[in-house]
Amino acid sequence: MPNTQKRFRELTVEARKRGATKTKVIPARNIIVDSRARLKCSIPLCDNYGKHLLCPPNVMPVDEFRRALESYKHALLLQIESDEDSLDKSTKHLDRELCIGLENATRARRSEKKLMQLVEEMEAFAFKKGFYLAAGLSGSECVLCKSCVGQGSKEPCRHPFRARPSMQALGIDVARTCLLAGMPIAFSSEQKVRWTGIILLD
Repeated sequence: MPNTQKRFRELTVEARKRGATKTKVIPARNIIVDSRARLKCSIPLCDNYGKHLLCPPNVMPVDEFRRALESYKHALLLQIESDEDSLDKSTKHLDRELCIGLENATRARRSEKKLMQLVEEMEAFAFKKGFYLAAGLSGSECVLCKSCVGQGSKEPCRHPFRARPSMQALGIDVARTCLLAGMPIAFSSEQKVRWTGIILLD
């Protein structure tokens, strides 16, 4: 398509206007898909596993996502910095109680909700700029509802046009992808938490 670079610049500028701390258009081939990223949803077992409509095993398999990703040429990587606490900032021993407590607190966190809103808005903006197959992925479990209707309830998602799966749920190694893009994330209590999302661009 003509003026592709211009549209890329418009995307990055708009993302920053809407609250992104860092943003960059990257080749889709630089998105690292590794089945071990999805494995971390079950080892150790995430509290959302099997209970959340947009968490494993309720999302597409890693191999299916990998095949879909091969059809994309670029992606818009987004980051939001936060001073809020996270698992890697805790001084307590990593156990089930700590994980559940922090994940429950996560649902109310402003930064994650801000990221989900940014991903949703930038997907729509990309669509309007001609990337009609744009698809947004978040950086954590969906936080739109206090509790998901969940697996087995036979109830539909309350927000089907706003909810997005996380990158990790689909097998994306977020840490390696961000490092390759020059936007590294660190698991360190000395640095701010960076929430990352991505918009796949056709």
